[in-house]
Order: sequence, then structure tokens, then C-alpha cells
Amino acid sequence: MIMKRFFILLAAFAPLATGLARPAQVILLRHAEKPANESDRHLSERGRMRARALAFCLTTNAVLLTKGPPAALFAPKFTHDGAALRPYETLEPLAKSLNLTIQTEYSRKNHADLIRTVMSNPAYDGKTVVICWVHEHLAEMAKELGVTPKPTAWKGKVYDRFWVVSWERDRAKMASIPQHLLPGDSTD
Repeated sequence: MIMKRFFILLAAFAPLATGLARPAQVILLRHAEKPANESDRHLSERGRMRARALAFCLTTNAVLLTKGPPAALFAPKFTHDGAALRPYETLEPLAKSLNLTIQTEYSRKNHADLIRTVMSNPAYDGKTVVICWVHEHLAEMAKELGVTPKPTAWKGKVYDRFWVVSWERDRAKMASIPQHLLPGDSTD
């Protein structure tokens, strides 16, 4: 009985010991659409529509759920001037649907620490993690996840894509997938 407990504990901590704890996939996305008035830090009406559609998509789309439903949601920490609200607002409907908390411990420029946490936390081992961020940092985040070469920077007017990073034999691969959620979304 003691040996059986030992092996159960050993199996539970194996990812820590081997350094292989990592998610099965990380879904990177940009926050939904912003209003024309740049001083408004919230989502536009179209952005709120996208956020609701994303909640449905990320809980029903078989292509995105091959590694299981999202187990963790991340958005940047809010700043004193209200910056970084849009990624949080984008994930709110999904968080409610999954009964998950949106984690906001990291500033938008401190994405490297976030990626280290996601890649080493055994709680995410073999699971799907969703990171909604500002577009300026998404290419660097993909690189930090091991994607080579570093993808081309996320374009400023693009709101309708997922970057899905997964691993095959310790090699990161990334798929750029159109969301197809709202009229006018890209088809490629």
C-alpha cells in the first residue's frame, strides 16, 4: 500500500521533475474590436458581439477543443489609466460560460513571465490555455512559446484570428485560424 501511494505521488510530480509540464495547446488571440474613439478603453459594440461569439466558439468548436476545453484564461493587468480592459472584456463571456476566473497578474509588457508560468505550471499540463492580449505583443509571445521562426507581427486592424500553439516532440507549431464569427471576418 505504501509503494502504491509512492508511485501515485511520483506520477503526480513527474512533470515537475522532468521539466515537461506544459499545456497541450495555447490559444493566443487579440482583444475584440475597439471603438473609433481611442480614449474609450472598452470594447465597441462589434467587440462585445465578438466576445459573446468567442465564448460560444471556444466551448463548441471541435477544431479548437481537440485538446480539451480551456482550463485557464489570461489577460493583462489593468493599468491606472484603464488600459488593458479590452482583453479582459473579451474573455468575460467565456469565463462566465466556463466558470473560470480571468487571471490578470501580468502587465501587458511582462508577457515573458506569463509564458514561463504557463509553460511550467503543472496545473496546465496537457490542457488548453487561452491568452487574450494586445496585438503588439502576440508575435513575441508565440516566439516565447517556442514558435520558430517568430511569426509576423499581428496586424493592427485584425481582430478575427486565433493563433493555436501546440507541440509535437518538444517542437512548437502554430496554426493561424480564422474565427469566422461575425459578418466581414476574413475567410482565409
